Amino acid sequence: MATINALMKHLRASGIQISGSSQKKKLRKIGYYHSYKGYRFARHSTNRLPLSDFSQIAALHDFDMQLKALMYEPLMTVETALKNRVLEAVLDHSASERFDVIYRKSLTSYKCCGRRAKNAREAKAAYKREWDKRLGLRTEVDRLIAQNHDSRAVVRHFRDQDRDIPIWAIFEIMTLGNFGAFYSCLHDDVKAEICDDLKMPHGNFDSPVVLKKMIFAFKDLRNAVAHNGIVLDVRFKTGRIGKAVGEMLGFEMGATSIDFEELTDYILLLTYLMVRLDFTKTECRRLVQGYREVTERYRKILPYNIYSQFIGSQARSKLDAAEAFIKRP
Repeated sequence: MATINALMKHLRASGIQISGSSQKKKLRKIGYYHSYKGYRFARHSTNRLPLSDFSQIAALHDFDMQLKALMYEPLMTVETALKNRVLEAVLDHSASERFDVIYRKSLTSYKCCGRRAKNAREAKAAYKREWDKRLGLRTEVDRLIAQNHDSRAVVRHFRDQDRDIPIWAIFEIMTLGNFGAFYSCLHDDVKAEICDDLKMPHGNFDSPVVLKKMIFAFKDLRNAVAHNGIVLDVRFKTGRIGKAVGEMLGFEMGATSIDFEELTDYILLLTYLMVRLDFTKTECRRLVQGYREVTERYRKILPYNIYSQFIGSQARSKLDAAEAFIKRP
């Protein structure tokens, strides 16, 4: 591994001005590989930023860290609240906390395939696909229990008492990806009950499907924040987010051009979920206003040709729309 002086020399050779004890200390603090290597591009490694001074790298690092600090608590609380809403609906539908009963009664999305299929062939393919997902979920739940029955007290307690592990304990050891798969396998009636509880719209939108896509979009952001990944340029996004999510958010919040190509759109998603999960207006405003304050601060610090790679020209109007949405009764 190169010394800190060698790394500073390498940065200068790469066209990045760096000198003095304060910048040396900052580089030691944030790391060469996590800072320069991580912040020298936006979204894709081929999209290099026009960086010329180490202060710009340090500013991008601090910008990213402040946004993660702002989002951390809301993300974790939304995750818990959303799991609780789903759990309530599942317990009500299955009348049991045992996974095998829930699996038989409520994790039956395969039974609903004919509702959306255009023909018998499409329905058959969808049936098999949903059945495979259901089997995969059962395998994953068994794996989670096997992996955690010694290390997690919430599982060990029931194992040692020779009792079935209740669904709420299984939820405690699920990742958000597991949770998204669980929701996806629920019968349409259960999903509809959840969406009604969240007061999501009917009519022009298939809210149960949109909520599934929201969960997986939320999962990507949550994991990046929890594991200290870079979030500024949404490189954490693992797949395409359906247009319907942006369209519903636009319809509900009065915003336009929500395509999840920038972090502001994820702030709108997080705000939407907070409102639908009955967070207080103060909690919701704290997120939106905090995001506005951080982005405006770094708009002044960073050159615009760098800043604009992360925060789009419609960010302010989107945040205005989010604040108006929060104010609604």
